[in-house]
Amino acid sequence: MIADVTKRQHPPGLHFESMLSGGSNIVSLRTLLASIGLFAAGYAMADQPGAQQGSDQLAAETIRDCDTCPELVLIPAGEFLMGADIAEPRSLGLPEFWATREQPVTHVTVERNFYLGKYEISRGEFAQFAAATGYTPEPGCWHFVGSEWLFDETRNWQDAGIDQDDTHPVTCVNWLDAQAYLAWLSQKTGYVYRLASEAEWEYAVRAGTQTVYWFGDSPEQICEFVNLGDITTRERFGWDQTEIKYEVMDNWKGEECRDGYATTAPVHETAANPFGLYGMLGNANEWVADCWNDDHSEAPGTQAARLTGTDCGLRVMRGQGWTAIAASTRPAFRLKMNATDRRFTFGFRVARD
Repeated sequence: MIADVTKRQHPPGLHFESMLSGGSNIVSLRTLLASIGLFAAGYAMADQPGAQQGSDQLAAETIRDCDTCPELVLIPAGEFLMGADIAEPRSLGLPEFWATREQPVTHVTVERNFYLGKYEISRGEFAQFAAATGYTPEPGCWHFVGSEWLFDETRNWQDAGIDQDDTHPVTCVNWLDAQAYLAWLSQKTGYVYRLASEAEWEYAVRAGTQTVYWFGDSPEQICEFVNLGDITTRERFGWDQTEIKYEVMDNWKGEECRDGYATTAPVHETAANPFGLYGMLGNANEWVADCWNDDHSEAPGTQAARLTGTDCGLRVMRGQGWTAIAASTRPAFRLKMNATDRRFTFGFRVARD
């Protein structure tokens, strides 16, 4: 199932600017960001030189900035083609509404090495942050019931209602929750942690490949490498008994294979791509830094995040999650979501220079 901001009405009052201007969580977030110089700077990347390596030289170095910090993988500088020709998503049956967001194919130069989280941030890691700071997001999280997305005030990052434990990716977190975690981690370590730009994210998931998926062109292998909506998911939630209410989509019944999980998988049990990054496709949708732009027509061709756009209250998500279809769990697929949305598929991973 593709989760997209345009598929339902937002709850009243959930707007990016208003969230920044009030509420105890957001006030504390503003304070955290300001204290490390990120809020006004717009998360500008430090201009640090890195060894220039081709994308065919896969990164092997991993580091941790503290004993309990996320493990990071060194991503080497290089070049790649971001996006996909329209024929690729069309051939997989992706509705045109989403397919046209991946063009034009754009040459991107990743001029500096950077680090990216080896795994998605787990619920246990987010719990350490919440315990240390007292950060308490508002209750409530959107969940998919087979026909539509509904808001449930009883769900939250601690209990998304999908049988998770602390080894699973944290979900029911919005873009602002991710920023609060990153600000705390930056204070804790002395390094500036951030979200990857969508150019960095796609470069990292492709890991030197230019195929439809990092493991090849055919979706027939999808359940071997991606935790997405499958037969087990369909059986768990009875989605074969439901009818999609959204006109832009056909009914979603799950891929005809089994990936081993009805919902999320522990972050360490997902498949690794050639860069040694786990779960980049599927499992949890991943917030990235960029404001939403409808396509790549004005992409800068660098690794920098686009921090202007049609609406910076809308942010880019990549990778898709455990309810997704094979056509959307591709490196090129782009999703726009309200920065204040929390869904039981939404998570993130960290980056730093």
